[in-house]
Amino acid sequence: MNIYKLEDIKELTASGSVVTVGMFDGVHVGHRHILSLLGRVAAEKGLRPVVVTFDRHPRQVLTEGVATHFRITTNEERSRLLSQCGVDTVVELPFTPQLAGMSACEFFEQVLVGQMNARALVLGFDNMFGSRGRNDFDRLPALAEEKGVSIHVDKAVFYHGSEVSSTRIRKALEHGQTDRAASMLGRGYVMWGTVEKGRQLGRLLGFPTANVSLADTSKVWPADGVYAVWVTLSDGTAGLKGMANFGAQPTFGLDKPVFEVNIFDFEGDLYDSVLTVEFGPRLRDICRFESVPVLVEQLNADRAAARKLLSRSKGGNKK
Repeated sequence: MNIYKLEDIKELTASGSVVTVGMFDGVHVGHRHILSLLGRVAAEKGLRPVVVTFDRHPRQVLTEGVATHFRITTNEERSRLLSQCGVDTVVELPFTPQLAGMSACEFFEQVLVGQMNARALVLGFDNMFGSRGRNDFDRLPALAEEKGVSIHVDKAVFYHGSEVSSTRIRKALEHGQTDRAASMLGRGYVMWGTVEKGRQLGRLLGFPTANVSLADTSKVWPADGVYAVWVTLSDGTAGLKGMANFGAQPTFGLDKPVFEVNIFDFEGDLYDSVLTVEFGPRLRDICRFESVPVLVEQLNADRAAARKLLSRSKGGNKK
């Protein structure tokens, strides 16, 4: 897959393109449905399929006080996932205040038609673009007809009676509902980082853990808790089962959140290596135990529960 700047795309689309526009954060099952429609329309019309997206989420530019941990996928992850969906051409636009100020019809006429020679436009069921303050999206069908551009609106994809969306996935993760998020994503939610030396409390308890320093703190943080996880090592070894503590360690009086991963049946030095951690189901809340033996008893129960859950679930995807 190739990622292009706006000034580099005009020659590639000289014979016409079919475009879809969106952030595609998460590249979830609804997005993949849109991409499938994009491919079909392109094949039927003999046009180049193009995904138009942005270098940052519009809410990061337009909304004050937006959550720090907001993205489901980084740009790198999004590119990889789009490529896996068969997307060959992506235009990544810098989302600037100037771009945000363009109305839908201006963006359509100047960018999609003027720069990409769009002959067809694929929209999601709730897809909109353009300035909300200068909202003329309802005029788009008439303008498209005038320009000879066909519009194709995709159907919604549902999960438990509601449309799949990036917003629903974020909320599921923030509530620790990683299994729900995985169903809407079509895969487990992934975070990764470098293993650093911690206080080695887990080793003393018989549960050695890798203390993971997150590589990208812009991603959504799942709710604090203990999770069943799959782990991929730096050398590509994937599908290792384990459990993770995401949050504080109140039994030891530590309020600072940590991300600690215990890989089952693993021996070896992981310091300075990168771990990719895919979240399975949430096992429980983080809580303070009255003594270390009671904590160890609970950790044994957590491990047994995680093994059982992971043995009947699919996972272990690479970053």
